[in-house]
Amino acid sequence: MNQRNHSIDILKFVCATLIVCLHTYSKWHDDFIPLTRCAVPCFLMISGFLLYSEKGIGRERLVRTIKHIFHIIVWSTLLFAVVTESRAIAKDGVLIPSGKDWLYCFALNENPFGYHLWYLQAYLYVLPLMLIVDKYKLWKLMLCATPLLLLGNTVLGAYGQLVFQQDFPVEYMRNFLFTGIPYFMVGVFLKMHIHKLLTVNRLLYLGGIILFSITTVMEKVMILRLEYTPDNENYISTTLLAVCLFLFVASFQNTKESTISSIGEKDSLYIYIFHPLIILILAKLSSKMPEAFQTFYLWTAPLFVLILTTIASIALRKTKLL
Repeated sequence: MNQRNHSIDILKFVCATLIVCLHTYSKWHDDFIPLTRCAVPCFLMISGFLLYSEKGIGRERLVRTIKHIFHIIVWSTLLFAVVTESRAIAKDGVLIPSGKDWLYCFALNENPFGYHLWYLQAYLYVLPLMLIVDKYKLWKLMLCATPLLLLGNTVLGAYGQLVFQQDFPVEYMRNFLFTGIPYFMVGVFLKMHIHKLLTVNRLLYLGGIILFSITTVMEKVMILRLEYTPDNENYISTTLLAVCLFLFVASFQNTKESTISSIGEKDSLYIYIFHPLIILILAKLSSKMPEAFQTFYLWTAPLFVLILTTIASIALRKTKLL
């Protein structure tokens, strides 16, 4: 049996933390958005990295993963449907997704009840495709297509207004085709070459994290100065930042199991799923608090959300509800 890579588990927790920072409004939210965008690419890279092996992706394992993700999508969608409808009814209305909403849901993975659940649906679409790729040994073809799909993601997204003079809906690139497949395949590529990549001094990857963090922010500043405001802020440097972050963390091969790695292994996905609910609850509670506390909360909101979501996830898991 292969020894578990606890550094990858730590990276899962880091990604979950970045997602919480991305979705939780705070005083420093807008300044850090470009850096948090690398979280989903890293999640998908982890999936490709862990599922691929030199012998290919085992059919049984992949089918088991598909069933697991499908099950999670069903109950999480039902959960957020109840929450969304309850909020709509409280405002004297009912949310009825339109035909376009359902088209976007099934074709472009945009869940009509939970904005963040697109990731699970995109991942679910990627997995059966990988069964076909593995069966017919199409890995090289998929690797050749990966740069083109990443280019499509960036050109239609952050640079859509610059290149085409129009802003495309975020669903056009935030889906299985332009996000799920290419980043999953980046993970596969990293797995194929991991032995060579880990011979590189990890300080180089740390330098890459610093460099591409700076260039990501610079890209955003450039776009804003051109008076463009794209919905999708997945910049060119976002992919490079995600790769450097992945390789830097993965370079710590002998990391021992810890509380953080355990949370990353068992709870990172559920932190991703549940955190919007905690955001809603805390926003409601903080609005009833004194102004001094509201100001304090605006600076620390992501920390509060992360801690409470993690506690909720652990509690639900311990009670066998997950």
